[in-house]
Amino acid sequence: MKAKAYSPGGLSGFFSTHIVEGDLLHTGAWGGGIALRKGVYVAVEVEEGTKTEIITTLNGKRADLFVSRRVAERLLLRTDKQYRVIIKQSIELPMGGGLGTSGASALATALALGKALGLKLTYEELAREAHIAEVECKTGLGTISGLVTGGVVLVIKPGAPGFDRTVRILAEPSLRVVIGFYAPIEKKKVLEGKDISRIDEIGREALSRILEKTDIVHFLETCKWFSQTTGLMGNRVKRGIEAAEKAGALGASQAMIGETVFALVEKDMVEDVSAALRTTGAKITISEIEWCAARLL
Repeated sequence: MKAKAYSPGGLSGFFSTHIVEGDLLHTGAWGGGIALRKGVYVAVEVEEGTKTEIITTLNGKRADLFVSRRVAERLLLRTDKQYRVIIKQSIELPMGGGLGTSGASALATALALGKALGLKLTYEELAREAHIAEVECKTGLGTISGLVTGGVVLVIKPGAPGFDRTVRILAEPSLRVVIGFYAPIEKKKVLEGKDISRIDEIGREALSRILEKTDIVHFLETCKWFSQTTGLMGNRVKRGIEAAEKAGALGASQAMIGETVFALVEKDMVEDVSAALRTTGAKITISEIEWCAARLL
């Protein structure tokens, strides 16, 4: 039994955590971000066996993709048979840079494996399994909400899909997202750090500001304000944002939580902004905005 699925990547521009002890479906985050056409592709192969075995590969090489493994473990609990499961992934974005690769991996795996196993689950139920796996693995809180919505997304009620609420901000289809990646940041250190209460308060203020004026430029400006005010913006990111804006970006900020710059750019300015970010030492990825949700292929 085989199945394939795709999930967009999903960068986060700001966030405010919402932890409900003992309730993973209502745990999540307020926030906002952009779904990216560049994302994660998953191909799943399943066959019955004498014992359960889960094998994960990344871009053709065997790798321990623990979030996808956790999704598979949860879905296999819904069967009464033993399976050998092979999960093959192709990831088009830098990992650990606040670009939603863990959430995209979890969601695409849930969709493909749910199909391959013949589980009688709805799209939302499979997405909830991805959300729970992300929370359990401490790789994200509100990413899945954006990946099942698409576009420029605001999460205005935190939680798993079906328990959350999202809205979208309009943006011109010609816009491109230029991403400048420097290095990963371990999310756990931030999410469990001593400053998280202050960061959460600033994140809720950011959401309030954006909801008062829901246009894309104001969204970018507020994301940058969040990054600066929380102190999450380091020197390399600051230089990258300044370089992108000077080169003609509509606006730029930091992807959460990573040492990563993202800029929204008109098509004819993509090369100028990319070149400016390269001079700061960033690895460049260019993507369109993905306005459709994760899906089977």
